[in-house]
Amino acid sequence: MFLDEVAQAVEDRHYPNLPPAQNVPFADAVVDTINFLGVLIGANILALILYVMFAPAAPFIFWGLNGFLLGREYFTLAAMRRVGRARAKELRRTHNGTIWLAGALMAIPLSVPLVNLLIPIIGAATFTHIFHAVTAAQAPDQGSSYRPD
Repeated sequence: MFLDEVAQAVEDRHYPNLPPAQNVPFADAVVDTINFLGVLIGANILALILYVMFAPAAPFIFWGLNGFLLGREYFTLAAMRRVGRARAKELRRTHNGTIWLAGALMAIPLSVPLVNLLIPIIGAATFTHIFHAVTAAQAPDQGSSYRPD
């Protein structure tokens, strides 16, 4: 609910020279939400099948699936503020492994009561840093005018 505010606080503290973040257009937010809902439903149907086939591995399937979903959504939210929906999607595809791993590391403590209340805040901050790290690493190679410092 307050993920945009968390991202802005991280940028204010760690990336103070950035221009103001873009407001995500309502239409882009709706399209992104519908796409995410489709991925969420499809992934959970697949997970149900895997849970039955590999019952002892269910916690790992759960964490892996939710790592994928959380990483995808949190990275997209952080990136869309700065580079728009299309570029956020492109960056997410390019850095899918890093995003998935960070999402899985976020999903594991979500299974712990009370700790799970802090994880969305930590996740929003983490994915804001990940976004800035991957764009800073790509900026010199791609001739981008984006400079986080």
